Amino acid sequence: MAKILIVEDDELLLSLYSDILTGVGHEVDRAEDGIEAFEKIKMGGWDLILLDIIIPKISGLDVMEKVRQTPPANPNKCVVFLTNLDKEEEIKKALVLGDGYIIKSQIAPGDLVSEVNRYLSKPAKPQN
Repeated sequence: MAKILIVEDDELLLSLYSDILTGVGHEVDRAEDGIEAFEKIKMGGWDLILLDIIIPKISGLDVMEKVRQTPPANPNKCVVFLTNLDKEEEIKKALVLGDGYIIKSQIAPGDLVSEVNRYLSKPAKPQN
């Protein structure tokens, strides 16, 4: 199955998402803040990164700006932003820096697997 990194500072959501995705056979790693996320993302090789926008130390959007400046040698296939915000300018930036977004308040835990599978089945975007 897929190698997935979940970046989320809400421990309950982090555990919930991790349990759901490991329960269907994915290999899951976790990060709770922007610095830890950047370190793991720059190692590369993730099939999917679920990246919260509002996280401690460095925002998810800023993490991806940094990754763009120094891309990993082993590219990541897909980055999907997690957010509770639905501000148009933030969503536009997320779509430029990543492959999509999930609004956390609008997704039931059961729908997470189908959303993840949808992103995993998309062809990888060319690296800049």
